[in-house]
Amino acid sequence: MDLIESSHNHMSSHDHLTPLPLDIMTHPLQSMLNPGTIAVVGASPKPGSFGGAVLANLAQHFRGKVCAVNPQYKEINGYACYPDLQALPEKPDCVCIAVPSRAVPDVLLQAADCAIPSAIIFSSGFAETGTPEGIALQNRIAEIARTRGIRVLGPNCTGIVNVRSGASCNILPSVKLLPLVPGDVGLVGQSGALGYVVFQAMHRGVGFSHLISTGNSSDVDIADLIDYLIDDPHTKVIATLFESVPDGPRLRAALQRAFEAGKPVVVYKIGVTQSGQKAALSHSGMLAGDAATYQALFARTGAIQVDCFEALLETAVFFARSGTPTMDSGVGIISGSGGSVVMAADKADTYGISLPEPQPETAAALRQRLPAFASFANPADITAESIRDEGMYEECVEIFAADTGFAGIVILMPSAHGEPAIRRAQGISELAGRLEKPLSLVWMNEWYEGIGSRVYDQSTTLAVFRSLDRCMSAYRLWFEYGRKRRELANQETLGHTSDPTEGFDQQAATGQARDYLQGFSPGACLTETQTRHLLQIWGIVCNEEALCTSPGQAAESASRMGYPVVAKIQAPDIQHKSDVGGVKLALQDEQAVRKAYVDILNSVSGLDLPNGIQGISIQKMIEPGVEMFVGTRLDPAFGPTIVYGFGGTLVEVLKDVAVSLAPVSAQEVRRNLDGLKMRKLLDGVRGAKPCDIEHFAQQVARVSEMAAALAGEITEIDINPIVLHNKGGVAIDGLVVRSEA
Repeated sequence: MDLIESSHNHMSSHDHLTPLPLDIMTHPLQSMLNPGTIAVVGASPKPGSFGGAVLANLAQHFRGKVCAVNPQYKEINGYACYPDLQALPEKPDCVCIAVPSRAVPDVLLQAADCAIPSAIIFSSGFAETGTPEGIALQNRIAEIARTRGIRVLGPNCTGIVNVRSGASCNILPSVKLLPLVPGDVGLVGQSGALGYVVFQAMHRGVGFSHLISTGNSSDVDIADLIDYLIDDPHTKVIATLFESVPDGPRLRAALQRAFEAGKPVVVYKIGVTQSGQKAALSHSGMLAGDAATYQALFARTGAIQVDCFEALLETAVFFARSGTPTMDSGVGIISGSGGSVVMAADKADTYGISLPEPQPETAAALRQRLPAFASFANPADITAESIRDEGMYEECVEIFAADTGFAGIVILMPSAHGEPAIRRAQGISELAGRLEKPLSLVWMNEWYEGIGSRVYDQSTTLAVFRSLDRCMSAYRLWFEYGRKRRELANQETLGHTSDPTEGFDQQAATGQARDYLQGFSPGACLTETQTRHLLQIWGIVCNEEALCTSPGQAAESASRMGYPVVAKIQAPDIQHKSDVGGVKLALQDEQAVRKAYVDILNSVSGLDLPNGIQGISIQKMIEPGVEMFVGTRLDPAFGPTIVYGFGGTLVEVLKDVAVSLAPVSAQEVRRNLDGLKMRKLLDGVRGAKPCDIEHFAQQVARVSEMAAALAGEITEIDINPIVLHNKGGVAIDGLVVRSEA
């Protein structure tokens, strides 16, 4: 055998490509994504044309029926060509449209008249241009799809490839050169180009079920495609990359259904911006940007988010090979390089992956098999003897796999030495198919297509990574996914809110709050005093306060409360009072209170305050504690989101917060707090007592319920800080922004 292993002869033409019977699934998109008969409107023999590329791709891969439609030709590349859709000898399942944008609506109407159930529009020149004409054309397409009952993919999309049927309704000319490798990863995305560069992994033997590009998503979008692939028996994992979605609730529902069905969705979100934060008045608006909102969505729905493009396919294949973990942690790692095992230990620690020590029987079995100078720990260094001894890797993997402390096994493969590397790869791949635990391999060699690599890539039994970082990240995501699946099995529904506090009437609170908010104009920003009243309706614990309109009244209120006290400006146009000298702390006597009253008014006298000053708030000075933050904002796509974590004046600098979709349970709050950088502060440091985390979690849950119930009334809530003590906590300051409508 040659030192470079021979490549498997994957399907390059019509071999093994039989269309799936249309009655396998009854999903509304079946005719589009698994068609038996395809018509190409705008078919052309001209090189470089969209219609010509689609015909060439179908000719290479598709065994179903293809009809060309173009009144200028009688025949194109062996296909009979018809003047229009009405002239076709039979009704196609799907029509591919490759005509100028202005002609698309008429073609789509003609397809609807012929009762063709689906269409794929490749043409550009629609809403992506940003012009009124393009937007109007796309709106017309959406209207036809909605009113005539025809499902539409695109416009401005590259199309689809159904690997098993060979339905290559795609405008990219090199699709015809692809070796269609059947696999269990369905790939969907907005960007046809980015999706295709992932899809080209088939050239090294990685298999897929589908490639689907949505383009402008005038009708069919990412949510529809996820929903379809959930029911596809050939797809084990859905991989998706997208910039934005037209309908947030539908995406959320699709991701939730996938999770409940046990079909992992691996997501790489691109095109994240902070544009939605520009008009935000509150801290929560600054902290809960688009990226954080999507992260909250994925966490809530069990979607698996990767943080780099290169991780999308590797992680998807890993999940397809690995199923759902039955353990919370524990990975066994084997390598023939001492340096790589040290690296692996470092990376495992970075990603929070536990590497349990081998059980005594495991260590004993390794000692019998390995030379005395090997390492019998985890990670295990089986030494360079593994190069000479071809069976060593397989035997050591089997020993590790029998250890009940390991949920999965990782092989680090730094070597690509000669023909034995191919036999070793074949043996490891076969072994992976026999093991009850997932086996992953990290190709450590910079010779990416080195000897043996193609065998690993083609394997349908093990997952291959070309980065130790991405491997450890995938395991972390895998364990997290398993935990969520077990919670679901235990009927702990994702996103289930905590029960209202005993004696708290949420329905009555909602009614009172709505009545109170009617007194404020659309877009109004409530003062701290007004916000406090609203929060107290919802049972949020706030500090004592008196709103004063004279220095004497302020002094009298302070005396009644007891010193020390705090003085704060109350004006609808001042959201962050400390920034303008509107707060005076630790006032110890009447003279200090009177002076503070005057000084605060002087500090804000030069500001433009169209809504005036309501007065100076005198509040009891709260004992020091850990300052926390909770706030909400109304996301235009996903509704109210809640932000919570460490607060105070540095909240926007520290940005040590978590974000969830509202409402959120106290359980989810506690879990997310564990991921914050300053989490240990809550346990008490340098002699401080532990904080009442449960109180904070319950208060966050209550605020989230408030935000969800009043989503049509308010856009932002900001409570900063909540001073947390050993027992309980107190909200010190806050604001609420009324919705515009």
